[in-house]
Amino acid sequence: MRKVKNYILMVLMLLPVVLTGCSSADKEVVPEINQTLLEKLEALEKGQQDILAKVNVLETNQKQIMKGAPASAPKRPSVDVNKVHELTVGSSAIKGKKDAAVTITEFSDFQCPYCARLQPTLNQVLNAFPNDVRLVFKDFPLSFHKQAKNAAKAARAAGEQDKYWEMHDLIFADFNKLTDESYKAYATKLQLDVEKFMASYQSNKYDKMINDDIAMGRNAGVTGTPTLFMNGKRMMRRSFEDFKSEIEGYLKK
Repeated sequence: MRKVKNYILMVLMLLPVVLTGCSSADKEVVPEINQTLLEKLEALEKGQQDILAKVNVLETNQKQIMKGAPASAPKRPSVDVNKVHELTVGSSAIKGKKDAAVTITEFSDFQCPYCARLQPTLNQVLNAFPNDVRLVFKDFPLSFHKQAKNAAKAARAAGEQDKYWEMHDLIFADFNKLTDESYKAYATKLQLDVEKFMASYQSNKYDKMINDDIAMGRNAGVTGTPTLFMNGKRMMRRSFEDFKSEIEGYLKK
């Protein structure tokens, strides 16, 4: 705006020079030139005023939005860490002793980076408590992860040949590089009957199982991955020490 104003002032200053430089033959058009310049200057100023008015409206709207954002943002439902949810095993894969005193139920997504990072900690927990802890893996593929459901089907198909956890590990190792061709390559690497594997993977036989896991998770308040429960109670912390402390608490009981 300052540049525009400076420009207008320069034009006004030059106006006498322009008029003075005209010959006597041009005297009749001087008023016309003067009027034309003034009209243009007025139009230019009005245009700038319109732009400034629009900018002011945008700034006001932005301030109102920022002021109201915290109040209007949806709040996540509160988590009752003392509530015990009924989480049956169903068709889910289990790692560890089936009669272990402590059950960790993991709702997970094979394309979730946080789920992938959690796997070493879960393995550390199982190794530290081989007789007391079991892990139940629940599929909770998120809609924006395009390969998550396919990965869940691939793991289940490998499970039919007793290679669920091996497929599980290969998938998580490549969680950010999964394609439609990945699963056949993993099946070959695991020396599965590839034809049988592909037939199961490409069928819809696992759809209901996966949907049942999703429904179970939603009923327990799961909204994202990974979400963990220990003996049905929601876990909010995920370090090895957190697991160790809670497991030892159950074992003392």
